[in-house]
Amino acid sequence: MQTEKPLGYLLGQTMRIFKSKLSEKFRQQKIDLTFDLVVILFEIGDKEDMTQQDLSEIIIRDKSAILRQVNTLIEKRYLVRLPDKLDKRKKNLILTHKGYQVLTQARATGISLSNELLQGVTDEEFLTFFRVLNKIRENSEGSNIPNS
Repeated sequence: MQTEKPLGYLLGQTMRIFKSKLSEKFRQQKIDLTFDLVVILFEIGDKEDMTQQDLSEIIIRDKSAILRQVNTLIEKRYLVRLPDKLDKRKKNLILTHKGYQVLTQARATGISLSNELLQGVTDEEFLTFFRVLNKIRENSEGSNIPNS
């Protein structure tokens, strides 16, 4: 299939636009987080007993980058590291009350932005878009990229 622009370019450009607009909305609402930090909060907020290793695998980012980002979130008091109840060598990342509050605000902002950007897109068009993205992910399964 031939398109005017390569797939990687279109996906990358769309993601940069989304990140830029989301960052702008975060600044307006005084949310002191980047897109990447919010992604980490989302992952931790959706699963208990999350470790830095788990994050590295889910987000597909190297461990040193995850460590720096987690340390930033701990400094901002959005996260704490606690020993695992069963394996004391393991440290779980847990959202603080402040972390839950900012995550709730960031989620609402993300939903609002998504709705804004999807104006004029029909349910059928969105479903087709969603199916295409999932097909791309399925086609990439051999590249060791997780599906969630």
